Amino acid sequence: MKGNSTKDGAVWEFLRRLRVYPGERHEVFGDVKKLVTEEFVRQKYLEITPIPMTDPPEFNYQWGPRATKETSKRDILHFVAKIQGKDPTFWMSQYTEAEATP
Repeated sequence: MKGNSTKDGAVWEFLRRLRVYPGERHEVFGDVKKLVTEEFVRQKYLEITPIPMTDPPEFNYQWGPRATKETSKRDILHFVAKIQGKDPTFWMSQYTEAEATP
């Protein structure tokens, strides 16, 4: 995430890299798009806000209060780095922020 938020297109692209497709039913997650855009929002893991004057409509995704309480930016960065086979310092600005956050 850049600036503590990311656009919906980046979320879906990341999930595609994990072979989790928003338009297809997943054997573990079920309806992935509904899980992310409705269930994770309802449970306060994500906050989704529309980006004004975008056509087609675009949305910003941010951590919700529950995600902030249950995990850390550092843990997420290390998880993403492991999945992508990179060192967390590959994303230096995010690494610096994650290490500075308690």
